[in-house]
Amino acid sequence: MKCMSELFCSKVMSEIIPSFRAIIANKLLEKGMTQKDVSKLLGITQPAISQYKSGLRGLITEKMTKNEKFMEYLNEITYKVYSKNLDINLKTCEICKATRDFGVIKEKEIKEFLCLLQIAGSR
Repeated sequence: MKCMSELFCSKVMSEIIPSFRAIIANKLLEKGMTQKDVSKLLGITQPAISQYKSGLRGLITEKMTKNEKFMEYLNEITYKVYSKNLDINLKTCEICKATRDFGVIKEKEIKEFLCLLQIAGSR
């Protein structure tokens, strides 16, 4: 069991955001963008994009892609990133909240952690 003082944000940064980026990166690559261009849009390295493409990063992508409501949200974000109107690195808390609101991450998975969204009363 995790220490109750560990922030859920650590899970977000290690699992949720990489999976979110992996899906977006692959969608942008399917649009014909280069790995270099996608890396610039997402603010990460080209080798990270290569790993997303190969499935070596983004371990909960399947969980995300099976959730229809979440994918609607992700598709909106992808369009905004593609249009160069959004830096997803500034949307970490929103992405975390969306994974919870749409049931990608269940409350029982969060109970072991300290969640800033719950502390702030954003629920």
